[in-house]
Amino acid sequence: MSFRDDLDRQRAQIMRAVRQASADWAEAMRAHKLAPPDAGFAARLRALSEAAGHEQVAWEHAHAAGLLWRPIPGAENAEPPYELRAGTGRRGPTELWARFDETVVALNRAITGSSAAVVADAFGELADAAGELATAVDGEDEAQPRTARDAA
Repeated sequence: MSFRDDLDRQRAQIMRAVRQASADWAEAMRAHKLAPPDAGFAARLRALSEAAGHEQVAWEHAHAAGLLWRPIPGAENAEPPYELRAGTGRRGPTELWARFDETVVALNRAITGSSAAVVADAFGELADAAGELATAVDGEDEAQPRTARDAA
């Protein structure tokens, strides 16, 4: 087996991981698109955090293998699903939502370029922000009386 064959196999494995991370990300985003702000909100935020974390790792590996991100023109103007947008009654601490909003803007800016490292970093920041929000919202849900939570 040659070095080139080994490199080709490594790149193919990384691309499979990138495709799986992208599928996980798409599934997490779809869960937010049609969902009401209910008791499952924290779980959806957690799934989004985990999917962004998978994207981060996949794109770190892609960068290490010399692969580039395929730029998405116009992505800097994209918005997250409705329940994740400002002004929609999002539950959780305002300061954590401000950080989340900043990470969404940074990710949207990153994916207009071709640097896998920059994209990986942006996904990592979003993973952290969504994870903190999931924990905070889950804590709020646990502190709320059961009947009030069921009505949400």
